[in-house]
Amino acid sequence: MAEVSAHSDETLMGLLASGQDAALVELVRRYQNDVFRFCLHYLKNVESAKDMAQETFLRVYAARDRFDVERKFKPWMLRIARNLCLNALRRSQLVHMAALEEHGDPRNEIEVLGLFSETPEDRFIITERRRALLEAIDTLPAESREIVVLRYFQRMSARDIAGIVDSTEGAVRTRLHRILKHLQEHCAPLEEHL
Repeated sequence: MAEVSAHSDETLMGLLASGQDAALVELVRRYQNDVFRFCLHYLKNVESAKDMAQETFLRVYAARDRFDVERKFKPWMLRIARNLCLNALRRSQLVHMAALEEHGDPRNEIEVLGLFSETPEDRFIITERRRALLEAIDTLPAESREIVVLRYFQRMSARDIAGIVDSTEGAVRTRLHRILKHLQEHCAPLEEHL
C-alpha cells in the first residue's frame, strides 16, 4: 500500500483501469471525508451524504476505463458527486444546501475571515463575524452558495470549479467577484459595531 500512496490521483486512476484495485482504496482514503462533506452541503442529511459519497466512489470505479488521465481527478470526481446529489435533490424536491456553520472546517473559516487571535475579545469578534458571514452565505442563491463552498471550503481553483459546475473559468471568477462584493456589503454594518 505504501507504494500506491506515493502516486498522483491521476496515476491511481490509470492503475485502477489496469486492474489494480488497491488504487481505489487509496483514492477512497484520500477523498472520503471531502466527498462526504461535499455531499452533506447539498443533502443536509448525514445518512444521505454517506450514501452519496459511497455511490460516488462506485461510479468512479465503474468509469475507471473512461477516465482521461490528462484531466485532474478531484474536479472530475466532485462533478460525479454533484450530479448524484442534484439528482437526489430533484427526486426529493429539496433545493437547499447544508448550513456551512455545521460542516465547514474551522481553519478555513478563520482564513476566510482573515483573523486569528487568542484573546477573548478577538475570539468574540471572530465568532460574530463568522455568524454574520454564514448568515449572509445562507441568503445566497443555491448556485452562488455552491461556488463559495467549492472555492473557500473545498479550496478549489476557478478552473476546477468551472469543470464541476459546467461553466467557464472566467464566468466563475466573475460570479465569485460579485458574490464576494455582495457578502462584503451585507456584512459591512457588522464591522461598524465590532
